[in-house]
Amino acid sequence: MFINSCIPWQNNPSDFLKIISLCHQIGYQAAIVDLKSKNDYQNFIRSDFFPKNLPKIKFPLSIKTVLNYRTENSPIPLIPRVTLNPKSTNSLKKDLTVWKERRCLIAVKSLNKEILEIAARDGRVDILSVPTIDSQKNLTKGIISLARQNECYLDISLTHLIEFEHFKRTKILRVLYRLLLKAKPSSNKYIIGSDSINNNYWLMRGPKETISFLFSVCNIPEFQAKKILVKNPEEIILRFIKRDQKLFIEPGVEIVDIIDKNAEEGLNK
Repeated sequence: MFINSCIPWQNNPSDFLKIISLCHQIGYQAAIVDLKSKNDYQNFIRSDFFPKNLPKIKFPLSIKTVLNYRTENSPIPLIPRVTLNPKSTNSLKKDLTVWKERRCLIAVKSLNKEILEIAARDGRVDILSVPTIDSQKNLTKGIISLARQNECYLDISLTHLIEFEHFKRTKILRVLYRLLLKAKPSSNKYIIGSDSINNNYWLMRGPKETISFLFSVCNIPEFQAKKILVKNPEEIILRFIKRDQKLFIEPGVEIVDIIDKNAEEGLNK
């Protein structure tokens, strides 16, 4: 399943519908919605694009379970993600305490290396958002190692490579290429989204075009490029579903099936 790992939320329903409709038309079967504030989160959760009640699921879980999160008003299922942009380490810790029980994935975006290091170490953080040159330069080997150990995903964006003129584009590509050499996709979990498109929907690129770009320009083998667009976002969405459905008991322990009471009585006869 091709998944767009980061599309921007719009409070205007008609504007947002244009984004997710285009997302669907160019080949994505699901998307993660980027919410940048508490108001964004509340507006999305209360909107007609996200189920008001906890969807019923069947075991064993698979990525097809995400289809239960699609509403009648959306062509594809949408999963919420809140991107925190803390100004200090204390602010990050407070934010994580507030958001850990909410129905969302948690991403952290910062140019402060200390904040990124704490975020990469904290198991409550799902994603490190590094869409720009400056943020990618701040990813030290130590931060990358912590993110890998804690299964924290690295969120990059290719939008600026489409948007900017040749000189800036060359610089962006150079920094991205260095990051991919330092944190190889074969051993680190990358996801790619369309967060930077803002109101210019036509900057969004389809999954097959993105895979082709990663292969031909970034020298990423095609099977690894496909992993960035398919396997990695599927994993993180399943993480959200398990958390949303209260299937996590403690680290390393989770519910994998629920036996129906009537079925259990039948087995005991």
